[in-house]
Formats: sequence, C-alpha cells, structure tokens
Amino acid sequence: MSLSSNTENIRYNGTGRAYAADVGGAGMIELGEMDGLNFSVDISSEQLKSTRHAARAVILETETDRTAKVSFGLREMSEENLKMALLGSAVNTDNQVAGNVYQTAPGFIDDQFIDLGQMNVFITKISGALTGAIAVGDTVTGATSGATGKVAFVGSGFIELVNVSGTFQAGEQVEVDASNYLTASGVEKLEDVCVTDSTGAARRAQGTDYSLDPDYGYLRKLSGGGMAGSDVVSYDYEAVDRKYLYGLSAGSVEKKLVFVSDKDDIGPRQRWTFHKVKINLNGDFPLIGDGAATLAVSATVLADTSRPSGQEYYKVEMM
Repeated sequence: MSLSSNTENIRYNGTGRAYAADVGGAGMIELGEMDGLNFSVDISSEQLKSTRHAARAVILETETDRTAKVSFGLREMSEENLKMALLGSAVNTDNQVAGNVYQTAPGFIDDQFIDLGQMNVFITKISGALTGAIAVGDTVTGATSGATGKVAFVGSGFIELVNVSGTFQAGEQVEVDASNYLTASGVEKLEDVCVTDSTGAARRAQGTDYSLDPDYGYLRKLSGGGMAGSDVVSYDYEAVDRKYLYGLSAGSVEKKLVFVSDKDDIGPRQRWTFHKVKINLNGDFPLIGDGAATLAVSATVLADTSRPSGQEYYKVEMM
C-alpha cells in the first residue's frame, strides 16, 4: 500500500450552504451567508484507579457522557433566521400605513424623547408669494397638479402642509380659492414635524425648541426653548413594511439542519444531515459595532427517536 499523500481526501476552503427545516419536515429554508459552521463532539469519561499500588494506575475507563454540538454565525437577518436564533415563537405583521396627524398634543416631557407612534415622519413646505389670505386648517389645491394638503402653519413667504395627496409643482398656484392662493416658487419635503402653539400661530424651531429623530418618530421638547406643554404637532408619515417577534418566547426551538459543501471546493463533497438539533443563543449580537453583525448560534444534536436505531443523530455523506 502506497504511503504517499492523497490530496483528494483533503477538504480545503470550507464553503457551502446550510438549510434548516422542521424536524421530520420536507421544506427547508436556506440560511444564507454564514460566519463559520463548526461541529464538535465532547466525550466525558470516568476512570477507575487501582487501590493496590501507590501509583494508582488506571485500570478501567468508562464513558459517562457524549454531546455533539453545531455552532455557526448567521450574517443574514431574515425573519426566519431571527425567529430561529432569537427563540421567537412567531413573526407578526405590523405594517404602518401612510397617513397624517394634525394638531395633536402628545404629552411632552422636558429634555426626554417621546414616541410619536409613527416612523418616517415629514412635512411639506411650499414657498412663494401670497395673494389674499390662507389660514391654518385650510385645505389648499394645486391649480395645475391637483394635489391637495391641509395647512398646519402659515409663515412669511411659505406655508407648511400635512395630509398631502399628490405632488405639488413649482410655478403653480396653491389655492384656497381663486382669490386666496400662494404662487409656488419651491416645494420641499422636510424631515421635520410642524410644532406650533395650540392655535397654530406660533411655529417652534427644530434644534432650538425641540429635537427630532424623523426616521423613528422620536420627539424631544427642549426645556431651554420656547415650547409649552399645550403645544401641538402635525406631520405626515410614510408607509413602512414592518414585522416583529418576541425573543425568548419559544420554550424550545428544534430544527433539522443540513449542510452541503460546495462542489467546486477542493476535496470530497459532503452532506451532513443533523436530524434534530436544539437551537441556543451563543454569545453577543453586535447591535452597534464594526463590520457585519452576526447572530452567534449553537445547537445541541438530539436523538430523533422516530428514526431507526443507530441512525438517530446525524448522517454524513461523502461523494
């Protein structure tokens, strides 16, 4: 028999794809890009030592425990990956439908952010020369575009609108009627809300009277500014596709796990099928940090007692 090395038996690079399914199920989800996939077996044993000699030599060793584990890092934050890794029982839908808020008093807290309840908030500002009169609460219409909006504030040379439908155009008359209109010189969509006194007459300034996170709808009343507790807020908000789960709500998450090596890797092709694994969180998930965030997961290989004796744990195929 030749003593030379056979490089065809050496698996190199280590790439492939991993899939998860319900235990005993046929349909699988692909876990996507992964930060490593590792397998280990821990075997514990107990030693019986001789009492006849001072050396106390080991005369018997028996196995007391064996545990097989799989560990991996999930780079793709799909809803199914999050549900599995965060031990969630269900993924729920909570989509935000586009809408508007007009002159609502949300209950401010000095120097603390409050949740407006909507994400991606904004207002529409139209600048131009005013003819006649436009008042807070009026509905205005673009003479050319047909767009409509409700006036939340009237400033010097501009108006701010919410409940905007359609797209206003620069150059058109934005009118209450033929005698009362603003000739639009510019139309802006601002990442802001319109904060005024309860009558809508006095406009508060972002950065001086309040601060805002428009992406998540967090508003903070600044105690050093001119806001009053009775001030009101108006804004539009975009539609947002949104889902959620409650982590650790599942008592146990058990899956079938399959790994297939890439056929273009150097070395033999392999397919590992773990018939039943219990998913556990393993380590930190960097919510803020550098590089790709990775969900670290470990899984204990359990016996799938529905399978024939001797085949309950995992199967390794070599091609």
